[in-house]
Amino acid sequence: MKKLNLSTIGLLQALGLTIYCSLIVGILSWFEKGFFAPPGFLGLLLMLVLLVFSAAVTGSIVFGYSAYLFLKYKKTKEPLSILAFTLLYCLAIIMIITVLIAALA
Repeated sequence: MKKLNLSTIGLLQALGLTIYCSLIVGILSWFEKGFFAPPGFLGLLLMLVLLVFSAAVTGSIVFGYSAYLFLKYKKTKEPLSILAFTLLYCLAIIMIITVLIAALA
């Protein structure tokens, strides 16, 4: 298998995070518009469990591979570079979405 560039790994992780967040937003929109809006206690419980689950998934996407490299190979430069690229690409995606929202408003 071809070895990927650190920047490419960061980009793929940022895109994976964006896709995951898009799926969650889509599911929540579907619940709100077409299915149901859970009331009271159960609604709050659902949102809190979803928050914890999402934190675990997004943490795994952002930090998982970097932690794996650090723990298995005792490297520091590559994991920190991947983390930095991931965060920079996430920031770029946030900026693009903000511009799109402003343009559509």
